[in-house]
Amino acid sequence: MTQTPNTATANPDASASRPSRRAIIGLWIGAAALLLSAGLIVHFLPVPALLVAAAGAALLAVIAVVLGIRGQRSSVPRTGSAALLVAATALIVDLILIVVIAVGVLTGSSGLSQVEVRATGGPAFTVSYADDTQSYDEEWSDSGWKQYTTTGDTAEITVTASDDDAVATVSCEILWNGESVVEQSGVGSVTCRYDAN
Repeated sequence: MTQTPNTATANPDASASRPSRRAIIGLWIGAAALLLSAGLIVHFLPVPALLVAAAGAALLAVIAVVLGIRGQRSSVPRTGSAALLVAATALIVDLILIVVIAVGVLTGSSGLSQVEVRATGGPAFTVSYADDTQSYDEEWSDSGWKQYTTTGDTAEITVTASDDDAVATVSCEILWNGESVVEQSGVGSVTCRYDAN
């Protein structure tokens, strides 16, 4: 009985020259995770805590793609294994975030509210309002509005007439998820507050 030589041991460079299957799988899973992460980042822009998780998944996906490309060119099988492991981790984080979205949709609350603040006044007036990330003090003329998304349950805007026209009538309005919930007007200064609870 003759024994056929094993091609891998007979030619050690043959297996090293072929791209690692794990590297290729890691590359494809990493690319899919990167696409999912990009969509999740756009969705979670107004939610800083979940945005960090989506950005972390995107970073892991980029690392997996880089490792996958290097693993195809490398004779070290660990690079392909690392690509697969990092890609799987990125995909798992993405899937967890998708479950968070699905639970929010099923329970009827995504935790996000659309807020629009409006103001009118004399030729120039000052408005003060805040979203989840920062406060704003701006000068508007005649009328203006701003929209933002919030994870909170309150909104507030203060409208103040200019010093030159301190007795001017000013007004404010807050729209919460498209519905007008507060509207006020007054002389000199007025504040609209809304609490969704």
